[in-house]
Amino acid sequence: MLTRRGLSVAMGSVVAAGAGRLFGMGELLVLAVAGLALVCSAAVWTRTRRIRLRIQRSVQPVRVHAGGKARVQLALTNLGGPSPVLHVTDPVSGTLGARLRLGPLLAAERLNTSYLLPTQRRGRLEIGPAAVDVVDPLGLSRTPIGSGPRTMLVVYPATQTLVPPRLARGPEPLGHAADAHTLQRIGEDFYALRDYTAGDDIRRIHWPSTARLGRPMVREDEVPRRSRVTVMLDTRSTAFDEARFELAVSAAASVVLACAARHDPLRLLTVAGADTGFVTSGEGLAQLFDHLADVSTSASGSLRSALAAAAATAVGAVVVVLGGTALDAARDGEAIAAASTRRSSMTVIRICRSGDSLPPAGPRFLDISSAAELGPKWAAAQASEQTAAVRS
Repeated sequence: MLTRRGLSVAMGSVVAAGAGRLFGMGELLVLAVAGLALVCSAAVWTRTRRIRLRIQRSVQPVRVHAGGKARVQLALTNLGGPSPVLHVTDPVSGTLGARLRLGPLLAAERLNTSYLLPTQRRGRLEIGPAAVDVVDPLGLSRTPIGSGPRTMLVVYPATQTLVPPRLARGPEPLGHAADAHTLQRIGEDFYALRDYTAGDDIRRIHWPSTARLGRPMVREDEVPRRSRVTVMLDTRSTAFDEARFELAVSAAASVVLACAARHDPLRLLTVAGADTGFVTSGEGLAQLFDHLADVSTSASGSLRSALAAAAATAVGAVVVVLGGTALDAARDGEAIAAASTRRSSMTVIRICRSGDSLPPAGPRFLDISSAAELGPKWAAAQASEQTAAVRS
């Protein structure tokens, strides 16, 4: 197979041959014959190289947040005789791919090379298969001699460091968490005193209070509890443009990451109907982030139905990441108010355009128009809510 340079030389030789014959110029005919001879010699040279390669590739890491570093490691082992200069092309979806030029390899020699992957946008990058070509010294012809495997890099949304959302008190709902740990029946933090009842452990009797009140009093400790957090992402195509939707996905991923650090059971819902179920760690959490890497807007789905599904099993906290549009603000506010329950604290992040003026909907509504606003506004809202809880 001729390279671009080889095609240019071949076409130039044909044109020179035609011009030499037309004008009777022998020098052009000689030049044409020399050019064609070079091209043919280069093609024969590359096709007669007996080279066998083993190509191995690894991606480190295989999952990364947008903006992070991910590197491809290529290892080429020469299984035949000495090789000439090799050209390696490793396709990467959405880009021109990586093009490497490697020096000659001796028999049984192993060469390691690497390159960085573009991780500015979330999604999946398919890498490979790598193609290795033998190219003649003049760069006129190339012959493929091997290809490598395909691999995949998952790019998660960009995240910011947030404090976990405040959890409302409620019964412990760990039944749907796949990998929840067993909790002890007796806690460690003092909670309250109550009258002694038959069957209580006498070791729990609080003797100072018993002596003061004249009746047996039992100390109750707060039971360690892990409340669930539901993150609901608006995916309506009418509520977002591309940039604002990416900001919404990033905000949802930041909340998920904060809750994962506290080991809360997590559930991700979308208006389009996707539901990851409650997960706490490990592969379940990785699958949740995988969904955030792939999620896109959709013309289907009902915000009211998604909010009802979130509120049905929500105990602890619900975080709704919503597309902020003035047209739907009142209707969305009504749907959120209908889904609010005392069993969970609900925070709504509205993604709006810079300069948009949305009607106020409550103290737990955060209007975000850029990534830089998310951290400060979220921290202020959580601090305000914590202060209100202490006063009450």
